[in-house]
Amino acid sequence: MQFRSSVIFALGGVALLSACSSIDNSGTAVAYGGNPLTYGNSVSSAIAGQEPTTGFGKALKAEYIAYAQREADEWYDFFDADFFAKKAGKVAGNETILPEDPANWRFSDEEIAQKRAVRDELIALLDDGKRDAMPETAAIAQARFDCWIEESEEGWQTDLISQCWKDFEAAMSELRKTEEMAAPVAAVAPTESRLFTIFFDFDSVAITPVSERVLDAAAEQWAQNMGNITVVGHTDSSGTANYNLKLSERRASAALGELTGRGIKGNSVETDAVGEGDLLIPTPDGVREPRNRRVTISVD
Repeated sequence: MQFRSSVIFALGGVALLSACSSIDNSGTAVAYGGNPLTYGNSVSSAIAGQEPTTGFGKALKAEYIAYAQREADEWYDFFDADFFAKKAGKVAGNETILPEDPANWRFSDEEIAQKRAVRDELIALLDDGKRDAMPETAAIAQARFDCWIEESEEGWQTDLISQCWKDFEAAMSELRKTEEMAAPVAAVAPTESRLFTIFFDFDSVAITPVSERVLDAAAEQWAQNMGNITVVGHTDSSGTANYNLKLSERRASAALGELTGRGIKGNSVETDAVGEGDLLIPTPDGVREPRNRRVTISVD
């Protein structure tokens, strides 16, 4: 989290300096903060508290309680354990609890923009009826997103960060599917492609640690079927169109190198580059928009 309690061990005793803060969760006005000394009460209150009336609420409460207990029992992180226990308690009260806003956590401006793009897609799916249509999957997606945010901020449990992201992406893949429940078709429907996106710093082709984990997930997805992959490089609208086209080519090439380094056969990959020609976030010319600086990877 952005604000943490500091524990000072002094001669003859222990003094606790509480630095907890109310957090405005992007318009939801959820005020809560973690405290290592109140974890036990927080998780007990959440478990014994009011049971949500919706399937999504019940599943999300269970997800947050389980995550809080893991934080405490396995990693002794009682601050974040208390934080998520309190979040579970808010869910139990039938409040609308959104996924974590990366701006409330210790990330750079670039990381906040990149993670917010992921969060925006998740919230759009949740608001599009997925909480009701697919409550358990939607709850997993939100809980694993929060896990990815919290663990990415700490930055040391790389296996857990990767697992949270993989679980999140798997849930998102299910949520993205259109629910066309028409008459059954005799022929087996083709496997739906999965889309992975990595983002870049301004005027850069460097692969970030977050992108490394996305590429890992893309390579694992490819290994299941060994189908075709399409890699497309993009830029924002800052700079000339000709420069941006070349920059998008370099980004696509950087992603290709990372994928082949993970065992993907080069002849399975088709690359393309569109410069500023296909903006994810429409902007006027000359605007630096982090979410437009990306490479998309479609895995059949």
